Amino acid sequence: MQESGILKTKHISKRGKLNVITVVMLCAILILSLTANAWFAISRGLVAYAPISSPEALYIGAGHRDIVNDTFEDIRYLYFNGIDATDGKDYYDYVFCVYGKCVSGYLLQLAYTTNNQFTYEIYTAKEETVASPGSVAYTTHTDTPQTFYYSIDSTVNSGNPIAGRYLNGTTVNGEFIANSTYHTDTYDTYNLVDKYAEPLYWQTSAAIPGDARADFVSYYILRVCINGKSTNDRETDVICITAKSSSVGS
Repeated sequence: MQESGILKTKHISKRGKLNVITVVMLCAILILSLTANAWFAISRGLVAYAPISSPEALYIGAGHRDIVNDTFEDIRYLYFNGIDATDGKDYYDYVFCVYGKCVSGYLLQLAYTTNNQFTYEIYTAKEETVASPGSVAYTTHTDTPQTFYYSIDSTVNSGNPIAGRYLNGTTVNGEFIANSTYHTDTYDTYNLVDKYAEPLYWQTSAAIPGDARADFVSYYILRVCINGKSTNDRETDVICITAKSSSVGS
């Protein structure tokens, strides 16, 4: 896993204050509580948008990327708002993209805590200019806003989630949580960590094709699965997404 983003934050909950070393480009705060704050941290400071492997090669953005005019939607516009576990929905969908130049392939990585019952899936998506059933709308933050729509691409893996594996998952008393494999990478020398505060690390099983010769953009839908949660009285989770050139290694 590769360090590339820093988030200054403080988590106030029943489990206390936690300082966490992340290994991701994007730390997108999933606001699930009015009283708790996100807790992924390395030191003092925040990098909300940063390149991953090569400074001019591989990036993560939110929503629409215009290759022709070389414009993008900053990752800070990836809002995890509007989640209401009491409305009966099974999941919520959000769109993000990976774009770059001269990258033949890359790995997607996901890290998240298990403070809540939510789980996460990533689907390959396609961009549309007209809404289709179940599509996710995204409006650009430009002088002349445009709305684009994103739906799961059924031609890729038959529309199923992207295959991947957990690098540090374990089942304890029926709960799937993180083991200690990356504890020192995440917390350095801090050992007083609740079991739900150890982040799970997930990575795609195989490299995703990019373009070794030109600019490219690939769209994805991140699905937040509620898993039967029926209350909004819960703690805050942090979801961290990484894109890493497959030539860097895993």
